[in-house]
Amino acid sequence: MKEDKNGKMILNRIASILVIGILMVSAMCACTQQDLEDMASGTGDGYGSIVWGDKTYVPYGALVSYGERGKQIGIVDGDKDDRVYELKGYSADEWIVNAFPHDGGMLFKEIDVTDIPDGWQSEYEWNQ
Repeated sequence: MKEDKNGKMILNRIASILVIGILMVSAMCACTQQDLEDMASGTGDGYGSIVWGDKTYVPYGALVSYGERGKQIGIVDGDKDDRVYELKGYSADEWIVNAFPHDGGMLFKEIDVTDIPDGWQSEYEWNQ
């Protein structure tokens, strides 16, 4: 029986291309996975809070639109659906957005923040 060298070469090239393709897809998936901070829920004087390291964030306002959310930076209490995002244009050291899938989210401020952007007002009397 005579071997078909061209047929083997074609099969080897196809196998090589498939292996390279699989490796590239695996590498791209690994690069897109985020290292999310695991934040904790807390309680204040009649309100819930989010604790991230040495910072405590308290509710400031109602739902934030999807367009105002930045990238996801964390989850709360290990719940992948209880998500924390940056607020576009602001430091996560001062402002974050807490949201579940399919809602805009709630704006939280770090408890010691006193420099409030013009036109913003808390919906909570205790947090004015």
